[in-house]
Amino acid sequence: METRENIISLIEKEVGKVIENMGYELIDVEYTKERGTWILRLFVDRLDGGITLKECEGISHVVSLLLDELDPIPYSYNLEVFSPGLDRILKKPKDFARFIGHKAQFKLKDPIKGSKNIKATIKEVVSSAVIVERDRDVFSIPFENILKARLEVEV
Repeated sequence: METRENIISLIEKEVGKVIENMGYELIDVEYTKERGTWILRLFVDRLDGGITLKECEGISHVVSLLLDELDPIPYSYNLEVFSPGLDRILKKPKDFARFIGHKAQFKLKDPIKGSKNIKATIKEVVSSAVIVERDRDVFSIPFENILKARLEVEV
């Protein structure tokens, strides 16, 4: 039987390729059970940023046909395609690199500078870490220490 991680991995690989060929980027995949119903939630953005509801609908249609063909999920589920939003999740080194100069919130496994929750500006990305600045203090956060990172919405 397929595990949730295997299903997500297959979706990221196969669906990600199709979405990329359409000129978009698959940001994140969630496969979860909510109120007794399985949900496959895809977060998609345009490569140059900013996706419309109509674009999400078009992607949903194409992905639905692909998933019918691949049939990777053994249960009935609902497919949802969303914009990642202003506070989009940052997962891959290229996500951090794309948003150099922007503020982000980091939730860490192990504390850095005495905290597991850090808000800082992304300054640089190196092979194994993101370099950030907080209150004129520049320091490194190893990718392996990041549990979750999101852009900070600036108003």
